Amino acid sequence: MMFRCVPFAMIVWLCSAHAAPAWSGVTPPSVPDVEVIDQDGLAHRFYGDLVKGNTVVINFIYTTCQSSCPAATGLLSGVYHRLRAAERSVTLLSVTIDPVHDRAARLKAYAAQFGAGKGWYFLTGASADVARLLAALQVSVSNKADHPAIVVIGNDATGTWTRLYGEVSVPMVMDSLEAAAGWPAPISSSVSQ
Repeated sequence: MMFRCVPFAMIVWLCSAHAAPAWSGVTPPSVPDVEVIDQDGLAHRFYGDLVKGNTVVINFIYTTCQSSCPAATGLLSGVYHRLRAAERSVTLLSVTIDPVHDRAARLKAYAAQFGAGKGWYFLTGASADVARLLAALQVSVSNKADHPAIVVIGNDATGTWTRLYGEVSVPMVMDSLEAAAGWPAPISSSVSQ
């Protein structure tokens, strides 16, 4: 699937760069413990409640996007359903880059379109808190229509973090997730592709 919020030349560069994780061999990101609100209107501490001690997959979306966000959320939907079928414990976090407009009710309707359920949070919050979170995860958004297509995968317990850029697939995310989580048997062997 193609993500269209970034120029084609950038996609080519990002696709070639995704094989080298951004945090490989260096200190993992310092994830801020800002307050976020999920699609059900419930408040969480981003680090303390959702990331701490967990394996997470994080992507960045906004609900009025007509190109890359539905594709990126569809990708996470494939990952989510594969994880559920394999009974793997992973927290999925879809963070809006448009917290002014993407409030809980809008995120709930958006999440329902992709079959999101338990363990998949669509998150918003105060603009300053979302900006702080994006900065910590090295997601630069000067214009929401041009936001980069990034999937961040982390295992907070082991300090293993990686990023995938641009055009990625469910198997690519699953491979990175399996490596970060340190699972003994790949999901691909327990669930048909």
